[in-house]
Amino acid sequence: MKIKLRYFLVFVSLIIANPLWAQANAPASNSELLTNPRRAVHTFLHWQQKGHINKERYATSMTFSGENQETRALLAEQLKRVLDARGLLIDYDAIPDNPNYADTLSGLNQYILFSSLPEVYLTKTGNQWAFSESTINQIPSLYRNTFSSYIESVLDILPDWAKAEWLGIQLWQYVALFVWVLIGFILRKLFEYVLENYVRRLTEKTSFTWDDELIIEIQRPSGFIFLSAFYYLTYTNLLLPVIVNSYLVVILKITLSIGFIWLLYNLADVLSKYLATFTSKTENKLDDQLVPLIRKTLRFFIVAMGVIVVLQNNGYNVASLIAGLGIGGLAFALAARDTLANFFGSITILLDKPFRIGDWVKIGGEEGTVEEVGFRSTRIRTFYNSLISVPNSKVADTSVDNLGLRKYRRLKTVLNLTYSTTPEQMEAFVEGVKAIVKANKHMRQDFYEVHFNSFGAHSLDVLVYVFFDVPDWSIEMQQRHNFLLEVLRLSKEVGVEFAFPTQTLQVDSFYQNEPRKIGEDKTDEELASTVYAFGPKGDLSNPDGIRIFKDGEEVDFGANT
Repeated sequence: MKIKLRYFLVFVSLIIANPLWAQANAPASNSELLTNPRRAVHTFLHWQQKGHINKERYATSMTFSGENQETRALLAEQLKRVLDARGLLIDYDAIPDNPNYADTLSGLNQYILFSSLPEVYLTKTGNQWAFSESTINQIPSLYRNTFSSYIESVLDILPDWAKAEWLGIQLWQYVALFVWVLIGFILRKLFEYVLENYVRRLTEKTSFTWDDELIIEIQRPSGFIFLSAFYYLTYTNLLLPVIVNSYLVVILKITLSIGFIWLLYNLADVLSKYLATFTSKTENKLDDQLVPLIRKTLRFFIVAMGVIVVLQNNGYNVASLIAGLGIGGLAFALAARDTLANFFGSITILLDKPFRIGDWVKIGGEEGTVEEVGFRSTRIRTFYNSLISVPNSKVADTSVDNLGLRKYRRLKTVLNLTYSTTPEQMEAFVEGVKAIVKANKHMRQDFYEVHFNSFGAHSLDVLVYVFFDVPDWSIEMQQRHNFLLEVLRLSKEVGVEFAFPTQTLQVDSFYQNEPRKIGEDKTDEELASTVYAFGPKGDLSNPDGIRIFKDGEEVDFGANT
């Protein structure tokens, strides 16, 4: 009896609770489906999902259409396909649930679903929200612009097994995805083939070369842009799920932007090559230094603007990002003070022009030929062929010895002659060196110094102070070799010898002998006469040097200044 009583109570409770359960789970009436924008969008989307499809309900979202229910349902289905194919995900939480919602700009009771598709919006009439009449009228054209009619005709003849799903994607879509990717690469190869074999042949016939460089630089990036554009314009025909399309459209937008950044980046190289060709024809070397800086600046600007465009196109607020960077700018400046110092050092180099590309310079302890002046450093090629990067801040703060700007290259040396050299030989040797200078067209003729300069510890010293008028170091070494070789030949002809450091131990006398006598014994009167003979107008006086005669005439080597 207890068991029967228990079943009876359960049966009664079900009968009592059934109306409440049925009321709680009963679908809302059509008038309640469109009370605010959020419910209207939910009605449009929810009742088209698998498992609870209800044409009558999602057709109500097209209330403003004058067509019958079947036509309104078809329009709703087409609009959903357009949104899914374009990867436009609907966020219910972002849709207002205020029945009296008004657009902030127009003040009208309307709500735009997506900023990228402003022609699709909801509007309120009476107490109901639904897609506007303008949106309904544009659905057929949106559908035609999104899908190819050829694809739809193919889908109609596909067998049922091809429409079977695996991992949420139908089998025919896997095949279509492979064919889609393959067609894109084939079209890219055809595009690059046309550029390489037809357009480039036309540019090779022109008299200038910059158009050839242009085709070479844009060939690959333009092919990449063509490939990305093809994918971006045709991906909707794959009819992939909205989740897949939402990620796919972002990837395609980014790749398309990368293609344009790549193209502009290469165009910066073309421009720099053209400027380098132009500046190479000028005498001023400053523009040669500016070309690498212009190239690097353009590259940095293109990449920076490209990143900003990519972020902006993907919904990031670039203005707030830049503002955030401005707040952290002080910390960045402190952390990068060395980099900033090098940047301003490069500006100082350009304005002050202490050297040019190709100059032979000494900067601190570094020596070599200037190859490039960048934003951060100056690159110097040393004479043992290594490459040194000197920070521009150091270049601006230290002394720069620009050997490349010398008009003349100096040779200063001392020729050491032995003490056995007679005065006549010394004078002939000195005048002979001057004659060698006069005879060499690569040496400075208006200023040089060649003189018997001092009595050294082991030699008679002749100072040679001359200059070479040559354009570079290699020719300087060659002319220095020629000059010194002539001096060596002169010494042989005159009969002088070059001394080398020696010490002579002179034994003046032995114990049983008298000290060695130096010179002749002369009386005081004879010594006084010698002094007067070397004085003014004396018989032995020759303050202007020994005169050298050839064929009875005095040889004049020319006075130097």
